[in-house]
Amino acid sequence: MISLESLSEKLKKEKEVAIFCHIRPDGDTLGSALALSLALKNLGIGVQVVCDDVVPSRFFFLNSVKVVKNTLEKEFSAFLAIDCADTTRLGSFYEEFIKHKNTYSIDHHVSNTRYAKINYVFDSASNCENVLSLIETMGVNIDKEMANLLLMGIMTDTGNFRHKNVTSQTLLSASKLVSLGADLNTIHYHMFTKQSKERAKLFGLTMSKIRYFLDGKFGVATVRQQDLVESGAKQDETEGFIDFLMGVDGLEVGACVLEMSTNKYKISFRSKGTDVNAVASVFGGGGHVLASGCQIQGEYEEIIDKICYAVKQNIVE
Repeated sequence: MISLESLSEKLKKEKEVAIFCHIRPDGDTLGSALALSLALKNLGIGVQVVCDDVVPSRFFFLNSVKVVKNTLEKEFSAFLAIDCADTTRLGSFYEEFIKHKNTYSIDHHVSNTRYAKINYVFDSASNCENVLSLIETMGVNIDKEMANLLLMGIMTDTGNFRHKNVTSQTLLSASKLVSLGADLNTIHYHMFTKQSKERAKLFGLTMSKIRYFLDGKFGVATVRQQDLVESGAKQDETEGFIDFLMGVDGLEVGACVLEMSTNKYKISFRSKGTDVNAVASVFGGGGHVLASGCQIQGEYEEIIDKICYAVKQNIVE
């Protein structure tokens, strides 16, 4: 793997860089991509941030988030994937990325497949911590907007500092960003408190139907298409549902199952000790030891049986 210093020097020599966020963008991919884009622009480098999916409006409280495009507008000397464990996370940009001669990946997932020509993968709680270190190594001063973007990513990928992935370095990074002008209270409100009436209804529908398996050690919360219709909420408003599930006493592993379309499900796993990256990898997914995800196609009850069996094979007794 390339060192942070070498990565910094290489990026500073680029002329035009396209930065790719992952599909179904979250605070970490957006925060790290946009903060790095501002740093590169500060160095006189042309940058465009793109994503194959529409950015949820809940992130628009930070103005720079609104610049994310869904098409490439010109030629670029380099492609840079950020917070993407593998090329499937690039969506429709997959083929363009792998064909480009000069590609970078900056990521924090242990399941990263090292698909780029140049890979910097460091297992931090959030990718924004990696980007913070990179920007500092590049010698760019971090302004208030960068600080807000980076703190948003750290807070969202740590569940507002509640997950086991939080380290002393995570807290030091957050403290530094607050000292540089990041507004922790505003980020907390928009990311963890503010919600629509529709989301509140969907939350109630979902949590009233939690199912428990493996003597109560494995819990599943399912968002069905009919629940989305009944509540009027959108698929991207399910962020954070898994965190509530993990608060159930006695639960070791939780899964939030989102019905994307007929017989197609997105599954997010969390655990208190079990390696759910191993569980997700059974189905072609991955992520972190305590937080991973995958997509599975098939009948609902068959999928529940499959993930239950996979969890049983890996669960910490």
